[in-house]
Amino acid sequence: MPFAKQLAACWRMGRTGRSDEALAESRRLYGLAEAAEDGLGMAECLTQIAWFCLQLGLADEGIDCAVAAKELWSQHGRTHGHANASAIYSWLLVEMGLVDEGFAEAETAMRLAEMQPDRGMLAFAMNTKAIALMYCRQDHLAGPLLDRCLELVTGLDARSEEALYRTNLAYSQVSMAEAAESRGDMAEGRRLRELAIVTNDRAIAVAEGCGDSWSLRTALCNGAEYHVLTGNIALARTYLARWEAVAGTVGLRERIHYIYTSAELLTHSGQLAEALALSEEAVALAADNANADHKANTIRRLAEVHEALGNFEQALGLYKQFHTAYQRQMGDVTRRRAQLVEMQLQTRKLQARAAVFEEQAGQDALTGLPNRRRFDAAIEELRGSRFCLGILDLDHFKAVNDSYSHLVGDAVLRRAAELLNGLGWGMQAFRLGGEEFALLFADLDIEPAAAVAEAVREAFSRADWSDLGPGLRVTASIGLAVAGRGMEQAELMAIADRRLYRAKAQGRDRLVATDAVEELEPPAQSFG
Repeated sequence: MPFAKQLAACWRMGRTGRSDEALAESRRLYGLAEAAEDGLGMAECLTQIAWFCLQLGLADEGIDCAVAAKELWSQHGRTHGHANASAIYSWLLVEMGLVDEGFAEAETAMRLAEMQPDRGMLAFAMNTKAIALMYCRQDHLAGPLLDRCLELVTGLDARSEEALYRTNLAYSQVSMAEAAESRGDMAEGRRLRELAIVTNDRAIAVAEGCGDSWSLRTALCNGAEYHVLTGNIALARTYLARWEAVAGTVGLRERIHYIYTSAELLTHSGQLAEALALSEEAVALAADNANADHKANTIRRLAEVHEALGNFEQALGLYKQFHTAYQRQMGDVTRRRAQLVEMQLQTRKLQARAAVFEEQAGQDALTGLPNRRRFDAAIEELRGSRFCLGILDLDHFKAVNDSYSHLVGDAVLRRAAELLNGLGWGMQAFRLGGEEFALLFADLDIEPAAAVAEAVREAFSRADWSDLGPGLRVTASIGLAVAGRGMEQAELMAIADRRLYRAKAQGRDRLVATDAVEELEPPAQSFG
């Protein structure tokens, strides 16, 4: 994958609390991958974007990117990537309240992960299934899954994942404590709360040790809440103080969590005026967040503050608002579910329509040149006659995208098409894809076709490209082959491609029209 190192650096950035920078960089890399028509690069970028959106509370964009990533991974037959994107998609669905859909998607992610030997991927998919179960209050089922996640990553270089799974396990243990207490089993509730604090403290230590500030902030905030609920206010304050000292940008999702945890701490310590101000801030922020729980829970906590202040009328009004918000949340879930179905339907319709239009038009949308379908038809028409085929590739085109942007890259492709159209000379040009073009020379033998192809190469080399970018220069390499009677298209293209490879290997900006030197197996290296 051409962008593998940059994507790995982007991922490390997100793991160390720079999720906003990582999101911006993954978006930039996606533009480069798209311009290079690098499907696998696009899939990896979209998967990363979806994850960073989840971290930052941008669920709507995350959903769109996860869906697109799944489609690309599937098209390229990459099960591991598909499993990863499905797991992230599952988590995002649950965050938006689509728990049934999230659970079903987590099952899909697990099935895909089980098809390949990566234990870490299986653990991540299993974790998202556990999250869906926790949202359904099925913590007795989620807990064993999270224990299994920790077993799967034992011995792997997966400290960040371990911190995440321990944080989620602690949350599940607290939920089980609440269930025990509601049954009147206070001793079991106390045992589970103490166990959750131990589990969560281990998550904090692991996250701190590996530098994963997103998991660290989540665990610290949870830890403060656990200590508040057990009456240890002083210790809860130290957790929130540590939260504030963690480096990196704080997403909206994390900010809301921190604010309402702080408000709960202030309420239990009797600082009700400060708790009221923070609770109101949390309610205002949650109104703009897609997280299914935030809207209702922040209103409920604000009502509790008013109740503690003795403002019973306001508290009653807020409790009513909480129930209204809860009902609205259920309506939002139904609406989102319908939108999700419609989005998937529209995506399929658009894909089908685009394919039909492209088939009908036979024209490349960017350059206006005839496309690959028209090229195949033209080759078929020439079958049985003697003609020449040239494969032209723009030299160092990826460097143009990297240095000048993919917008300039698109402009270069359009300019290249204009040049090819303007040259004529008994030659017809087609865009095959990316920076690769086909040149057909009907009724020409190799010598006159080579003279025209050399003139094309010189035209590219002499052209002024600087208006598209300062110092920009674009050259082309061409491999030329002659079609013998009865020669199949695949064989003809293989000869032209082989000669194009030699033109690249010999320094680029040149034409190779013969096999005058001994052919060698191409090394494991790609040329741009």
